[in-house]
Amino acid sequence: MKIYKYLDYITELIYRKLMRFRLNNKKFSIISNDCWGGSVYLDLGIPYTSPTVNLFIYSSCYIKFIKDLEKYISLDLVFVDKSKYDVSNEHRKKKNKYYPIGMLDDIEIHFLHSKDNIDAQMKWNMRKERIDFNNLFFKFSDSHMIDSKDLLEFEKLPFKNKVIFVSKKYDGLNKYVLLNFFKKQGEVSDPFKYVWIYRLHFDFVKWINKG
Repeated sequence: MKIYKYLDYITELIYRKLMRFRLNNKKFSIISNDCWGGSVYLDLGIPYTSPTVNLFIYSSCYIKFIKDLEKYISLDLVFVDKSKYDVSNEHRKKKNKYYPIGMLDDIEIHFLHSKDNIDAQMKWNMRKERIDFNNLFFKFSDSHMIDSKDLLEFEKLPFKNKVIFVSKKYDGLNKYVLLNFFKKQGEVSDPFKYVWIYRLHFDFVKWINKG
């Protein structure tokens, strides 16, 4: 068992060194609907230059958020006890995990990995100040109550740098990264637990370097 853990450690070390060596564009911000952006920053060994790490945003809120990013980023977080999404309230109750939920006007943000409101607010405020609005990269996926209309709308948004991860093909969607591993569950999943699924299907360094 120890030898496998050692091999995993060496593989991770080599992979991350290679990615960091290849990276030319070192000043950028990833606006993600879940933790995927955080995994990229960790692989590259650079500070989080986006507040959208260690959290998730339901698809309808995410689309609103990125369509008027500067407006929403300028707002102060207001924390609430319950989500406007019933599925979230049920899940939190079932897991007995009442993580912070923040609102930016009508946008709801789920701070899944923050211990309390103070922690979530402090990290959000610190990281939002680091955003490079001149070099933005947007990531979306068919998770968190996805509506196929949101995927199609995302594809049409006039952003230079964007990527969509999907578990299956969607009618009308032309540019995406298909992760067949998640086909049975009908949506892509945890970008940390399944980090190699994402890595093997998408060269994020090439994307960041060239858009």
